[in-house]
Amino acid sequence: MQHLVWKMLSTIKNGLLARKKSIVYPYKIFCNQVLKVLYKEGYINGYRLLPSNSNKIEIFLKYNHSKPAIAKIVSVSKPGKRVYVSVFSLWQLNTSLQTMILSTPKGILSDKESRKAHLGGELLCIIQ
Repeated sequence: MQHLVWKMLSTIKNGLLARKKSIVYPYKIFCNQVLKVLYKEGYINGYRLLPSNSNKIEIFLKYNHSKPAIAKIVSVSKPGKRVYVSVFSLWQLNTSLQTMILSTPKGILSDKESRKAHLGGELLCIIQ
């Protein structure tokens, strides 16, 4: 399932480089949870299901002073090498300038939400 997230993140990154206002991507529940985290953390302006096609989702990209809100996206966990982090290691990392997205037993969460919920999980990506 994570390959869908990596594909979506690369589509978002390419849309930001092309200076698009929005992009269209196939709707998947797993990707919707990642978009929820991106919206809560302020990396995108929003997202919605397309009224004409409920299998597609429109993602509204965010820019700050004509610069993309997402400067860098790094996929950490890959199909050949899964990377897991404990809640203890999350507290040791300095994540003030970046956001980590984790797949936890409670769903897809940011590193801040994972610390509050006291959960570790699979590290999907790091966004700066």
